[in-house]
Amino acid sequence: MNTSATARTATVLALLGAAGISAIALNDAATFALTGQYSAASDEFGLNPLFVLSGIVHGLAYLAFTAVLHLHRHRVDAGSRFRRVARVVLSLALVALAAGMLGSTAVAMVQGEIVDSGALGALAGINFLLMFVGGVMLGFALLRRRELRPAAMTLVAIVPAILLVILLAAVGSPWAHPAYAEVMVGFGLAFIGLTPRPRPALADGEVVAGTVRAPA
Repeated sequence: MNTSATARTATVLALLGAAGISAIALNDAATFALTGQYSAASDEFGLNPLFVLSGIVHGLAYLAFTAVLHLHRHRVDAGSRFRRVARVVLSLALVALAAGMLGSTAVAMVQGEIVDSGALGALAGINFLLMFVGGVMLGFALLRRRELRPAAMTLVAIVPAILLVILLAAVGSPWAHPAYAEVMVGFGLAFIGLTPRPRPALADGEVVAGTVRAPA
């Protein structure tokens, strides 16, 4: 499989992953707001099929996002050290989250119960925060890049999404949930893969997609 085909596959998987984690997160938010309990995808209900499915979907989605960032690294970085740092921080956080989600899900399936580890939970929380921070950093750094602006604006939207969560929590609303920011992270990263490839320069007299460059 060539690089272009690999990038397209990674983008499709990232879009599916973004849709999957968004559906799970928003369902969790709505379930808690309406019933006062989290959905079966959380660990409150013990090991169950939805919990396993959620762990697998989240883990694979994080890997797909990482693949998109890696395959489009030259276009994202474009010679900027700041963008490179933001991309690397974000990629490391995503890989750590993927390993944690897939690993903990596998262990739970083998042992037949969810293993509660305070240290791993704290580590996951740190990487979850780094995912948001890295996403915002990358989003603001890409705003001036017209071809990446849809992805950039979606990533920047993490900020108002988090502010909305804080506001809802401040007024005691049960709808306060990080799901809204998760949606922006997922689709923002997936949209990077939809960036149109730059058109190659035309030589004199060359025809590309119906366009002719006349000799000078």
